Amino acid sequence: MKLRQDGWTSHEDQLLKERVLAHIERGSTQLNAFEEIAIELNRTPAACGFRWNSCLRKECQKQISEAKKVRYAKRREEEKKSVEKSSDWNAEQLIMRMNQWISRLEQSKPAEEMELRVIEAEKDREKLEKDNQLLKEQISELKEDYHALLYLIEKARKLGTEDGDRSSSVFKMEPNGNLFRMEKKAVNESSEHF
Repeated sequence: MKLRQDGWTSHEDQLLKERVLAHIERGSTQLNAFEEIAIELNRTPAACGFRWNSCLRKECQKQISEAKKVRYAKRREEEKKSVEKSSDWNAEQLIMRMNQWISRLEQSKPAEEMELRVIEAEKDREKLEKDNQLLKEQISELKEDYHALLYLIEKARKLGTEDGDRSSSVFKMEPNGNLFRMEKKAVNESSEHF
């Protein structure tokens, strides 16, 4: 059996696992890990992501949960340290804390993306509401036209029955609104049966 030239070696798999787990532990994204390891392995970030998601992630569930535990423990430790009284902070410590908060906010770009998506969804909803209102108005107009047409058809039918001597045809309307022509003889015969 011939191996592919671009196949993944066990060494490359191990490097990919280690790098992704390290990023998870640090609180970084897997995408950052794929971009970083792709350069080292001379592959694309997409190839690294595909390999991770299709093969390696299933094998590493325990290590992933361990890395997340370490990440959460580090985060709790940082939060405990940041609970210090603000009056105890000097200017340098305050600047350092603010820089940490800024970096955390910069890493939370997905929240900004979600806000943009919410705004776009709101615009889409408003457009759909306008379209819906327009369609309702069009339906209302069509209903009015339909009733006007039925009125004219009924009027034509009545005129056809009143002008019995002048016309050899009579129009009759079925219960479903269809208008059909009846010969005068057929009308007289049907009325004689009653």
